[in-house]
Amino acid sequence: MRVVRVLPVLVLLAALGFWASTGFYDVAPDEQAVVLRLGRYARTVEPGRFLWHARGIESVFKQRVTTTLREEFGYRTTSLGPPAEVEEHPEEKAMLTGDENLVDVDFVVQYRIRDLRDWLFGIRSEEREDVIRDAARATVRAVVARSPVDTVLTQRGPIQDEIRLELQALLDRYRAGVHVQSVQLQDVDPPAAVRESFADVTSAAQDRESAVLEAQGYADKVVPQARGRAEEALNQARGYREQRILEAQGQVARFSSLLIEYQRAPEVTRERLYLETMEQILPGMDKVIMEEGGTDRVVPYLPLERRGGKR
Repeated sequence: MRVVRVLPVLVLLAALGFWASTGFYDVAPDEQAVVLRLGRYARTVEPGRFLWHARGIESVFKQRVTTTLREEFGYRTTSLGPPAEVEEHPEEKAMLTGDENLVDVDFVVQYRIRDLRDWLFGIRSEEREDVIRDAARATVRAVVARSPVDTVLTQRGPIQDEIRLELQALLDRYRAGVHVQSVQLQDVDPPAAVRESFADVTSAAQDRESAVLEAQGYADKVVPQARGRAEEALNQARGYREQRILEAQGQVARFSSLLIEYQRAPEVTRERLYLETMEQILPGMDKVIMEEGGTDRVVPYLPLERRGGKR
């Protein structure tokens, strides 16, 4: 009797053990999971181990969300090689710029899953790739159509950023559940019929840029030299000015001291000034000193030897 009574308990414990062993599910670090309850969305689960809330009623769909997905436009890579092999799709290349020029554009869009719920239920799986490709083509054509051809050919960075932001906004409105990581313009070329003309224009633009850089380099070299010479001239002028000021101040001081001496002893000062002036004038001259009244008794001195020497 006791065995009969214990048997249901054992069966119940075995059932609970089996349920416990299968009642957990794991979500890998590179995955997200969407839990459906009776076929309707219940919640999104991040990586980890989780217990079923209502096993048999709920179902779990897991998806890797860290993988970068890639869409190519204007070409398709058929073999990674090496060397890589591609298949051209010229019908996707031709685009019209804002100044009504034609360009051939190859580009790549890279994205990954951001919101698994929108990824699974926002767009039907069989239409998802077509929607993303159509949105990318429309966005690139719209941005190129607003840009002049020179900008499209030479300034890819700003254009790529603009395309990425607009494409992200468009896919968010579609509830695609993706994050656009990058838009890369691979090749941007004019059509083959006018490619040589565009090459000439590009070469001329490069020559102009080179000439501008060369002129700027020359200016960077000459201007500092000119500024240095100007500063040197200014310094010399300042030095000369200071010299003349000091000389003038010295002369004023000398004159003031002479004035004081003259006021004390006019005759002595006058005689001293006369003698000092003579000392400055006479050293470079031939001189004959005669006593006062001597001219009355002798023939005035004449430099006859100089005249004789000229003969």
